[in-house]
Amino acid sequence: MRTTSGIVFVFISAIVAGLTSCEKDFDIKVNSHQPKLVVEAYINNELPLYNYVILGRSQDYYAPDFTNVPVTGASVAITEGRLISGQYEWDASSRKELKEAALTQLSNAYIPGVYFDTTLRGTPGMHYLLEIEVEGKMYSATTELLQPLSIDSITSGYYFIDEEDDPEYMARLTVHFKDPDTIGNTQLYYWRTRQTGENFGWGALGTNRYSPRTDELVNGQYMHITHSNGFDIGDTVSYHLVNVERKVYNFWDSYLKASESASPFSTPVNLQSTISGENVIGCFSGFSVNTKSVVVK
Repeated sequence: MRTTSGIVFVFISAIVAGLTSCEKDFDIKVNSHQPKLVVEAYINNELPLYNYVILGRSQDYYAPDFTNVPVTGASVAITEGRLISGQYEWDASSRKELKEAALTQLSNAYIPGVYFDTTLRGTPGMHYLLEIEVEGKMYSATTELLQPLSIDSITSGYYFIDEEDDPEYMARLTVHFKDPDTIGNTQLYYWRTRQTGENFGWGALGTNRYSPRTDELVNGQYMHITHSNGFDIGDTVSYHLVNVERKVYNFWDSYLKASESASPFSTPVNLQSTISGENVIGCFSGFSVNTKSVVVK
């Protein structure tokens, strides 16, 4: 993947339960003079265990491998607050310190560089401040949890035969919902199926993160989003409709474009990071989640 700078780092986005470490590697080029701190952070309203922060350090292009070095021993905190008359008012009593830990929900696996507080849960309508201290340097980001969107229904159809392995009859899913009558919100789409099993982390779920549209064009309209992915007939899908603010969408959209820019002749892409600080890249993603389960028919 190619951006305007010159070195490869890996953006971690999947952790598998029961394993000491498991990653989905995405190579993004960054400045060659100094490694960057790579931040992947989430706050959501439904899944406390899926509120976590991953910290890594990008590696030099000529290193033996391109995986991030986990950043351990950092100070990581998330604080809730409100935006009033253009000014943030943070509630110090809500501050949660996230720690590296072996979690029973992950078969007591300890994963270095991954920070949790299982009591942390986001509230729609609130804003959140992420603060990180690593080796005396400070990093921060803010994100908002928008109101969750109601899923009217999820239907299956557009059947096809998957002939890659054993020929198998499959369906595509369509989610039906009403876009909110406000400008600036966008949606991401995640799901858990039999194939994802007990895999853990947002990056381990099935996803169509991006829709080729803008909120200005569909604002307030009734939406019917059909995913190109195939789903096994009879499988139960736990589907997450995720409402996000535009800057979160912009980061993941730029990330997708970077991931598609593998050709040396492709147009460079800048990741639209939301993290403030020196030599840092990443995103603090406020995920306002609504979940619905459906049996594929």
